[in-house]
Amino acid sequence: MKINFIKNSILFIIEKKDNPISIKLEINKENYNNYNKIVDLSNIIPDQFIIILKTFTNQNDKSFVIVTEKIDYDIDNMNLVPTIQEAIDFIDLEEMERDLNLL
Repeated sequence: MKINFIKNSILFIIEKKDNPISIKLEINKENYNNYNKIVDLSNIIPDQFIIILKTFTNQNDKSFVIVTEKIDYDIDNMNLVPTIQEAIDFIDLEEMERDLNLL
């Protein structure tokens, strides 16, 4: 897994060698709580990770977005987008909504 900071978010880039449990532990680290989280599943077949990622939601007034083109986009309660740029745009929109008290 690679971890990068983009704007006000943390980008977790998941790789083939990563396992779902280690990803869950890494994403849950307390020092990430004040950041929006983007999980990029573009490099893998995401099926095994979706079950674990479904447990994450927007917390602490921060967004949680998954980047993948390989999943049906009708999965309930998950913010799925096809590109990292769209994840950043999604987070920007949610932050504007929070600022206006719409979320």
